Amino acid sequence: MARFNLKSFAQPDLLKKIQPANLIPLLEPFRLFLEMKAFCLPSSADQEIDATALGGILAQPDEEMPGDLVEALHLIGSLGSDERFDELLDMAAANEIETDGEVTALDLATQIWLKNPEALERKEHEEFFQKRKSFESFRAADPEVVIAIDDLPTDLSALKESLDAYFLAKKRGVGCRVMRKDSEGEVRFLIEHGQPCKREPSRKGTRSTSTFFRPEKTDVVIYDVVHNELRINASAFADVREYRALFGRHLFGGEDRFVFSEKYTLDPLKKDGRASLNCRDISGLDSVNLREVEYSWGGAFEHIEIHRAEGLFHALALIQRNIETEPHIRKAVFKIKLDGEKKPRTVTIKAGNKSGYNRGEEAMMIEDWLRARGFVLTEETVQHAQADAALAGD
Repeated sequence: MARFNLKSFAQPDLLKKIQPANLIPLLEPFRLFLEMKAFCLPSSADQEIDATALGGILAQPDEEMPGDLVEALHLIGSLGSDERFDELLDMAAANEIETDGEVTALDLATQIWLKNPEALERKEHEEFFQKRKSFESFRAADPEVVIAIDDLPTDLSALKESLDAYFLAKKRGVGCRVMRKDSEGEVRFLIEHGQPCKREPSRKGTRSTSTFFRPEKTDVVIYDVVHNELRINASAFADVREYRALFGRHLFGGEDRFVFSEKYTLDPLKKDGRASLNCRDISGLDSVNLREVEYSWGGAFEHIEIHRAEGLFHALALIQRNIETEPHIRKAVFKIKLDGEKKPRTVTIKAGNKSGYNRGEEAMMIEDWLRARGFVLTEETVQHAQADAALAGD
């Protein structure tokens, strides 16, 4: 069964936004399927397309609907938005696609799909990457050894072979795909692989049946050259461990090239108070606001306390309180506004090695702020903390 939502293309008005000269070539390979659904696809762009009838077919996808059609409509619908028009126009030019003055965003996405569907797939992968938030961080075992982006192996076949064997042993099916994308200061890897099989009740006409399929999952691995660390997003921690070992073995010269260590601390909230939110020295950041803290008081009852407000420091001041210094702060949620953006971004930091915020070029600004305010543990800060603890014990 298709895993994509076709409700948007069930709307006749949306279908009418695509010029017939583009829509007909898109649907031509599926003419037989459409005829089985009693829809007559025009052979010429001069003929009118019954958008209402076509939308009705797309509104009721079934097992007979071709997967390639579902994939095409999914990519065109998700990427063919007015906000991406200029970007799509550049992609069309890069693929030597001629456009006229009446072209729409959906037209551009359709033309790109017809000429080079992989270009739309790569774009969707980039969008997908930007949405990933929660990452486990692993620092370099030897901070002095930094591998330049150009020195990383470009042949990923050995890595893919090891991942194939791992996923097969975990009953995730055969075949995975590893994609690499370089950007300033970091290398991003997307790993597409199967998940355990599922069997779901389904309908085939009037008959009740079941559909057996294997879902797909995409994980993300990032090599941060600037901070010399590996960041991994995967649903199972067993997969996180395997990625750390296999990427280390095949790309960085050893399975223990990156090791687990505490990365984040929320002690600056206790020590510096509201001053820990200062971001005036970070180019590209407009403001930082604390929205939530989660305390762990420990004890036999594992007491957890959460304080939440739109401006937490101000809210606490109104009730003549401040950040608690006795309990351990397990988590903090910040609202960070970037220059030129109307809405602030949510940044979640957990004491340890897990962070949650959108990735991309803007993430470097947020990382710079976290390091500047002391939320990221460095070798120097750890040594200072150990020295302070030793002095306190004397």
